[in-house]
Amino acid sequence: MTVDIKRRPRKIELVALTDVSTEIQLKLRDLRNEDTVRKWMFTDRIIGLNEHLIWLSRIKTDDSQMVFVVLDENHCPVGMASVNTINYPHRKADWAFYLTGSAVGGLGAALEFAFINFIFDSLDIEKLNCQVIEGNDAVVKLHRKFLFETEGFRRSHIINNGRRAGVHLLGLVKKDWMAGRDEVFKKYRRIFDKYSVAIKWGDASRSGEKQLIDQIEMARAKNNLNWMNILRLVLELSPEHGKALITNIRDIDREISELSDKLVSE
Repeated sequence: MTVDIKRRPRKIELVALTDVSTEIQLKLRDLRNEDTVRKWMFTDRIIGLNEHLIWLSRIKTDDSQMVFVVLDENHCPVGMASVNTINYPHRKADWAFYLTGSAVGGLGAALEFAFINFIFDSLDIEKLNCQVIEGNDAVVKLHRKFLFETEGFRRSHIINNGRRAGVHLLGLVKKDWMAGRDEVFKKYRRIFDKYSVAIKWGDASRSGEKQLIDQIEMARAKNNLNWMNILRLVLELSPEHGKALITNIRDIDREISELSDKLVSE
């Protein structure tokens, strides 16, 4: 006798990057540097720690994009999904996602369906665009399953893996999604039933409340801009004093570097 045991769906959470721990934020660098991920990214080089930290800092202060970490049932990061170049007056945005190479079994499809719904329903976006590097036919095919239409192809647009490559341009209009998503759901329901995808876009994300350290980081970023504007003004109005100020800053930076060397060598 064969007993059909229905498996519980795997719980997948998409949590705003600013709401996950620093440890998880740093682990994202490992995912970004995976061969199978870098191969199809616009930044295909190995990403160093400092570059990753700058990227994290930029995202936290950029209102035109939202980045979510994809967490599995063990709360381990397995990917990332983002809404980019958000333009609220025209209600349009770009989006992208990637998953670790070990994520199989239709997770990409379940993630795409849930994330498209989130963008159209929660962000009030009416036009969603995406770009796919030439040769990544599987992702182009996946997007077309979810009603994206090919809107163009930019020939020889970027350098990817040491060669020039084109970029596929795809787009999806909200009204087309609303008219066709039920059919999409029915067609791929067996895949979607394997996962329970929840997108955590809680009060902290909506109200702008952030962890204290993030507030400090954002305040410092604004003050750094003010500081550079002051320096630029001094250089324009009094180059002699400006150069002396830069020399003094350089000497103090050297002193800080020497003290840091002593600290790590003890």
